[in-house]
Amino acid sequence: MARILVIEDDASNRALLERILAAEGHSIVAAENGAVGLAQLAQNEVDLVVTDIVMPGIEGVEIIREIRRLLPDMKIIAVSGAHPLYLEAVSRLGANAVLRKPFRPAELREIVTRVLSEP
Repeated sequence: MARILVIEDDASNRALLERILAAEGHSIVAAENGAVGLAQLAQNEVDLVVTDIVMPGIEGVEIIREIRRLLPDMKIIAVSGAHPLYLEAVSRLGANAVLRKPFRPAELREIVTRVLSEP
């Protein structure tokens, strides 16, 4: 299974993402904000980053840009309750997929499986 970095400022949302992904057999590295997420990415080898978009400090858009600069082939899923047009823009900035909150666990599992299987 994959090693996944989850960057989410809301503790309950982060715990939900961790539970769903761990139940699928994935190994999880968690970060409570963008700065910690980028530090975790520098310290850990991961296969996928799942990041919230709207967060205090370093937002998901900045995280995606920085990951694309440092690790252009990293797989990224952006998660947000923001307006759908915002999610479309995030996709154009480099996210492999977007997931709108609230989501069903099956939706997350499906998107993670699809993104991880992409070349």
